[in-house]
Amino acid sequence: MKLYINGRFLTQPMTGVERYAYNICKALARLQQPFTLVCPKAPIHQDYDVSDLNIVHYGIGNSHFWEQCILPFFFIGKKDYLVVSFTGLGSILIPHKMMTIHDLAFLKNPVWYSRAYYWYYRFMTPLAVKTSQHILTVSEFSKSEILRFYPFLNGEKISVVYNAIDSRLFKHQTSDIRHQTSEPFVLCVSSIDPRKNFARLVEACQSLTGAKLYIVGNYNRVFSNQKELATDSDHIHFLGRVSDEELVRLYNQAECFVFPSLYEGFGLPPLEAMACGCPVLVSDIPVEREVCGDAALYFNPLEPSEILRIITQYLSNTDVIKKTMRQKGYDNIKRFSWENSANVLMEIIKTDCE
Repeated sequence: MKLYINGRFLTQPMTGVERYAYNICKALARLQQPFTLVCPKAPIHQDYDVSDLNIVHYGIGNSHFWEQCILPFFFIGKKDYLVVSFTGLGSILIPHKMMTIHDLAFLKNPVWYSRAYYWYYRFMTPLAVKTSQHILTVSEFSKSEILRFYPFLNGEKISVVYNAIDSRLFKHQTSDIRHQTSEPFVLCVSSIDPRKNFARLVEACQSLTGAKLYIVGNYNRVFSNQKELATDSDHIHFLGRVSDEELVRLYNQAECFVFPSLYEGFGLPPLEAMACGCPVLVSDIPVEREVCGDAALYFNPLEPSEILRIITQYLSNTDVIKKTMRQKGYDNIKRFSWENSANVLMEIIKTDCE
């Protein structure tokens, strides 16, 4: 059987789901697993190094229309193949396929999203699920959500293939680099959208003393209520989107990393922070308990006063406690690797799709 991967993600900036797709592809290449990425004819985005990937460009455009209506023509006349989409639905017209559901936040809370986004995925996701040979997801929590919202599915048709971090990029740097900053700061990294809970974090940190708050992330048009976050505090800074190299520097220099999200399928930034030796403070939600284990401090994300209390409590802790949290973070990320995830994927294909 020949393996094809939906490569539309390579034409888009690298955010969470694109990073997942890209890193599994790179891991498959390192493991010398043969596959072909089928991409639109649009240029490959500069975020990706594709020098070791086998890519075929096909069709016109690079939108959902390409994915749903153009891509299927590539497979006419082909036999004994499987198409995997790592960033979402894939084409409902391709019979031999595997799709990925990262989360079902649009069903959990529709008001977080634009109407167009909500109705497109509300209509298309069940069709894609019913026409897929197998469903991938990124956590046991997300698997439980899929079964809750789509009870017609057999749980054996859903498999967890975890996220991981690129250990060659996200890593602890020297103490000289770590301390090249004029002020202590707390770091938060995520797209700026309602479910990431930035409004409560900003409210909490209006009264933060002893450190500034740096927020890395951009707005995204698929989300509703895209109002600029306002603050009267001169120690809360919005940095926008930064390069991976700058992000690693910030993780290394931050006093701690805070992740106040209300809902996640996995939540990769806490693992990136742990890999860089940055202690992690996260929302007390089921998926973060699954991903972070005992390597994080937890807070109620609905209470700004609780967010502030946990941040302040951490900042006032002794160096021994901070060192212990860093070590727990290093130990925790060993549970996740892209090579392991790629091997799990290939076993799923061998068992259920060949």
